[in-house]
Amino acid sequence: MCDKTQAMYDAIKVAETFWDKYDNENKSNLFWNVFLAIIELTKDSPELAAEKVNECYFSTAEMCKKFEELADKKEGFVDSSRLSKEYRTLGKHLEAVEVRFITIAIESGIRFIPVFTKDKNSGGQGKQTNYRLSYKEIETNNLESQPLVDEPKIQNTNEIKYYVESTPKLLFWSNWLQNLNVEKYRYPIILFTASPIIAGLGAIVMFWIMVYGIGISFGWTIIGASAIYITLFMMLFRYFITAIENNIALLPDWMLPLNLTSAVLQYELNEPGSKKLRLKKLSVKVYSAKCPICGHRIILKSKGLPFNKRLVGECDLNPMEHRYSFDFTNLQGKKIT
Repeated sequence: MCDKTQAMYDAIKVAETFWDKYDNENKSNLFWNVFLAIIELTKDSPELAAEKVNECYFSTAEMCKKFEELADKKEGFVDSSRLSKEYRTLGKHLEAVEVRFITIAIESGIRFIPVFTKDKNSGGQGKQTNYRLSYKEIETNNLESQPLVDEPKIQNTNEIKYYVESTPKLLFWSNWLQNLNVEKYRYPIILFTASPIIAGLGAIVMFWIMVYGIGISFGWTIIGASAIYITLFMMLFRYFITAIENNIALLPDWMLPLNLTSAVLQYELNEPGSKKLRLKKLSVKVYSAKCPICGHRIILKSKGLPFNKRLVGECDLNPMEHRYSFDFTNLQGKKIT
């Protein structure tokens, strides 16, 4: 078997393993049928069997037919426009879960992960749109310091293993947090984090200036503005301070896209003893686990006083009873009673 053909089979294996283990609530969405259609058409392709990898592509008509078959819809349910729209939606989700592809590949001893592309070739009636499965080689340092773990093989219902489900794309007003290089933007980050303290000190100084009768009206303006700024910062960006204190914090809902229910802001650290800064970069991740009791998905929630503001894993089906601790250093959790 030629190297290209083997790489394609490896990419298919990674894609199938990912799909078997993927338990996100959006698994039933229609755009995943584009993913499955390309995988199945490629796997059953005579061109792949003949080791003609470059000829493994599929027309819009073939894709629509397979899509309808997988979705159990009648003929005509999907046209080229609908297929293109679902393909674009799929692309956004695949970017977010690429970390899972890489993890699965490394754990399986595979060097290739799947890549889904759409191109146009010359046909009998001009340009024809084709869909294809390709592959790309990974480097083992792509995961950096992330623990290489698979979905849990649970021995009992009192312990679970978390895994990184995705590295999602945030909304445009919060996307600046994704993979923020702390070493490069050290001073702006320090200034931003310390800004409530600076505003508070400014208000105190202005108050003492006012005590001596200097610029009273202007002083009240500065004090009022400082109070408003501190209040807004604590309401909107308290998680930023929490992340610095604990190296991890749950992002508020207003920063997440509608299809995402939970994500964390996490600081990645340089190795102990490194001459570089302690903090390396900021990243946004979605951690998940499979509930060993009922099999549903466990997502992270930030709990209040009873849990001392800890991040706790809660089951989608029974969030009151199926609760687990969360340790992001080893991705382990124990049942909370």
